[in-house]
Amino acid sequence: MQPPQNYLWALKNMSNRGVVYAVTQSDVYLEAALMSALALRSLEPSLPITIVADHPQLTTLALERHQITPLFLGELPLSSAFASRWLKTNLNRVSPYTETLFLDADILPLQPVTPLWDYLADRDWAMAADRLPTVEMCDHVAVEEKTYTLMRSPPNTLQFNSGVLLWRDNPATQTLFEQWYAEWQVFQQQDQLALVRALQTTGLPVATLPKTYNISPLDATPLLQAGETVHLLHCWGGQVASGEFRRLMAQYYPEVMVDLGQLRGVSVMQNRP
Repeated sequence: MQPPQNYLWALKNMSNRGVVYAVTQSDVYLEAALMSALALRSLEPSLPITIVADHPQLTTLALERHQITPLFLGELPLSSAFASRWLKTNLNRVSPYTETLFLDADILPLQPVTPLWDYLADRDWAMAADRLPTVEMCDHVAVEEKTYTLMRSPPNTLQFNSGVLLWRDNPATQTLFEQWYAEWQVFQQQDQLALVRALQTTGLPVATLPKTYNISPLDATPLLQAGETVHLLHCWGGQVASGEFRRLMAQYYPEVMVDLGQLRGVSVMQNRP
């Protein structure tokens, strides 16, 4: 992948810390990333936020009024349902930050995220465990890839959820990204077991984030009802396509829906329910 034309500009304006969203091809996921970024901006007024996408609509949005930076990638070398995984395993090549918090487009932020950077105090990589936290429990990948992974990793090996990822850019994490991409290319489908194999190969230590930084709405409900703090809701499992993510966003952040409607040229949202 060649860096986008404005990538050198991004490097010259590199900030130490920031948040990156990465979206490929999908109208509804671009909209989800916009909503998530606008919600995060209300919680983090000064934290740099960048949306990376190959969707041409990104170039028409007036994101500067919200201090959100668009980074248009142009055409990606892979055009398939798994192009987003291609981009995720190359995030280090497009992030303009030295310390990056990547958030999936279907993340609904409920609390500020700056405390997360404390987890990089003695580690260069931080993630939360998956809802099904071991390789033997993984049920969202092809049998062939799971079998392949179990040939190299013990069944109780920890599986991280890649929807929230915090890392520091340095040679060690660059090597991990390269290995992650190489492992992902074996099957070119899901990315989490590829990461398990890459972590095993590189031996990079991982700081494990609390589950409240990457938790499904279903699992978060009893915590919220008990008055506990939930930081990042991960609305995976078709909640973006079904409109449930949009409904939750309107419930928690009605002002975001107003901001969304005011963005210029946002045809991706004009026909949404």
